[in-house]
Amino acid sequence: MKRLKLVGWLGGLIFLIFPVTFEAAGRENYIIQPVEFSNPPKIDGILENPLWEKATVIEQFTQYEPQEGAKPSELTRVFIGYDQNYLYIAFRCFDSDPQAIRASLTQRDRVMRDDGITVYLDTFNDKKRAFVFQVNPCGIQNDGIFVEGGRRGRGRGGGGGGGMMGFERFDRSWDGYFLSEAKIDDQGYTVEMAIPFKTLRFPNTGNQKWGLIIQRSIRRKNEELYWPPQSRNINGFLIQAGQLEFPSSISTGKNIEVMPVITALRTDVQKFSPQPGVNFKWGLSSDLTADFTLNPDYSQIEADMPQIDVNQRYALYYPEKRPFFIEGRDYFDTFLEVLYPRRIIDPIWGLKLSGKTKGTALGILSVLDSNPVAIKIPNKKIESIEGTSARAWINVFRLRQDIYSESYLGFLFCDKEIGPSFSQIFSDYNRVAGLDGHFKIMGNNRLSFQLLGAKTKVEGQVTRIVPALALNFNRQTRHVNFSLDYNSLPPDFEAASGFFRRLDIKSFNTRFGYVFLPEKEYIISIRPSIEYRRIYDFNNTLTDNEVDISLFLSGWRQSSLWFSFSTGLERYRNIDFYKSEFDCHFNTEPFSWLSANISYGIGEAIYYSSKPYLGFRTSWSLRTSIRPKSNLSFFYNLQNNEFYRERGGERVYKINIISQRINYQLSKSVSLRLITEYNDYYDRFFVSFLFSYEYRPGTVFYFGVDKQQGRDERGIFQRPGPSVFVKFSYWWRL
Repeated sequence: MKRLKLVGWLGGLIFLIFPVTFEAAGRENYIIQPVEFSNPPKIDGILENPLWEKATVIEQFTQYEPQEGAKPSELTRVFIGYDQNYLYIAFRCFDSDPQAIRASLTQRDRVMRDDGITVYLDTFNDKKRAFVFQVNPCGIQNDGIFVEGGRRGRGRGGGGGGGMMGFERFDRSWDGYFLSEAKIDDQGYTVEMAIPFKTLRFPNTGNQKWGLIIQRSIRRKNEELYWPPQSRNINGFLIQAGQLEFPSSISTGKNIEVMPVITALRTDVQKFSPQPGVNFKWGLSSDLTADFTLNPDYSQIEADMPQIDVNQRYALYYPEKRPFFIEGRDYFDTFLEVLYPRRIIDPIWGLKLSGKTKGTALGILSVLDSNPVAIKIPNKKIESIEGTSARAWINVFRLRQDIYSESYLGFLFCDKEIGPSFSQIFSDYNRVAGLDGHFKIMGNNRLSFQLLGAKTKVEGQVTRIVPALALNFNRQTRHVNFSLDYNSLPPDFEAASGFFRRLDIKSFNTRFGYVFLPEKEYIISIRPSIEYRRIYDFNNTLTDNEVDISLFLSGWRQSSLWFSFSTGLERYRNIDFYKSEFDCHFNTEPFSWLSANISYGIGEAIYYSSKPYLGFRTSWSLRTSIRPKSNLSFFYNLQNNEFYRERGGERVYKINIISQRINYQLSKSVSLRLITEYNDYYDRFFVSFLFSYEYRPGTVFYFGVDKQQGRDERGIFQRPGPSVFVKFSYWWRL
């Protein structure tokens, strides 16, 4: 209770002491009104329709990289119009060397290394969230959600991170329907886009004013061009948006989507039996959407990237890829990851309501899981029932209220009820509730906090309310990045639906970085930084005390070089280990057909076991993508990890992982994929073939065959038969 009062006082003092500045001031020249078209233009990538001559035109692009504020090396012209159903945007991207344009014919959402254009639409104009639409010179689409200051965003400006602000700056897992075509010609390339208003969410009012940012990427020149201009002196991206003001009202009309799904899987132990399901979406208004799924398809079309799982102290993290949980998930995101949907294993049905109205964001999620993960009382080592005989009902309620342009206060409640059957589902529970907030203060500063309380019941034993706290302060300017973090996670804190790598910590972390900006062709930025970490457990025993010194350089053709040296204390099983490690990474895209990432690590490391000791480890990896043709790509991933009892001593284990991915695109809709992977530690070999037909998001057909062989837990070599997978879904919008 004392902590709750402290946070309340803190939130009030922020607005009394620190002024909240609106940094979009001085952007009056970046307000545009699209022209209303009398009839829709044909979206074919050819700018021959006379409607485009009547459209609103934008030409004043500015470099952000390599040289902030400089004039672009190539001209870009944008045409904007609309009607009652679509927002239309066309591009003429001039290029003095069209043969050098980087473009690939590939699957949707796989154009990260190509030239292209990007449109950010902040439809609520709240400087917090934007829809992102991207098209490469071959007309391949990429889309997603950008969240200001979100967990998945990279640092920018004076911040850490790697520098470029293009394809990797948003969550690409969201899929929205829009039309696009592009053509390469002797002047460069052209793009036409039609974005349905039904795909977007925006205020349910007649007067629409949206934030708008347009970006063009010229990869071989390291150029990122923006309208309006972007500045590293400003801590924030969407605050620097221009304004898109519609001269007349727009409407989504009826917005009902139905997507039936049929999946079937055959294995050695399972017959080939089709499983029907359905996804239903209802746009209650332009700013509020309901989603329902019954017997949903949660098949993994895209395999997880291989990770080394040997001698790991903490659980590995895998990103969510299932459509139902991806839709609107940023509404449920908080500073601490209280909701980690991959802990919902096999849902029978799911219901979700999400949206935003009058500055208030709302998210409600309810899912029935037929194969739940157990709830724990950690300090008593008690667990609830789990597995296919149990049932769990997960409910999440999220409320977030905007305060000024870039600040908010939020509330989250997450409840997991679990029992041996549906009729006994309320036998055990875990409930987590809390407040969180994010405040933009004095222009370049951000302050975030989250205060949680968890209560658990397992086998009749009920815990007290266990608190958890997280605080973050960050200051970013053109040259300086400074951050402070504090986390308090008690050993008996349980968030059964979340992801917490480590409990029993009171951690303090601070980082200072400086950015030198030569802004030359070969060296764009030089970023030295120093970080200090100190962690105590709840017995006030020092468990970690570490210093990390790093240097990051970015430059020629997306090349970057990163060095890191860390030294300090790590306590494990009541033993203090003092260790030092060195790591380096090199990434480059020297040619349109080649990209590569090389990493190397060496240093002292702990062998995590019941009898731990300080050993010596080496590791290296090579990831490379080769594209001999625009529609054919090869991806190779080689990883090596070795551990020794001491430097130059006996080797304890050696792990080699070799994986290959071949993608062949027959057309925009049809592709073939082959994955092979070998792990010599487990002597495991995996092969996966997939045929994909992706007409548009939601209308797809997949046929896959997987084969895996290797040793089981007893060391016996197993050769099970191949598994065959089929999926078909069709998307209707009514």
